[in-house]
Amino acid sequence: MFFWFFRYSFLIFVIFTLIFDFEFFLIFLNFLFIHFYYGLHVILKDYVHQIEIKFYLGFLLRLIFFFILNICIELCF
Repeated sequence: MFFWFFRYSFLIFVIFTLIFDFEFFLIFLNFLFIHFYYGLHVILKDYVHQIEIKFYLGFLLRLIFFFILNICIELCF
């Protein structure tokens, strides 16, 4: 009587596995971008003037935002 559940139970496992892998991928990307951001921020703060740092980091944040947006669009479509 409950054979229909066992027939499609692998789909539940596959869906949860894909969601779990996607979550780890996002955590890795966040760690990577935060690491790059703070590393570049410390290097530039030591060697360049403050006004140039604000301009460069603003540009870098926009670039990272567009990169993440591009990844999300590619994953959705």
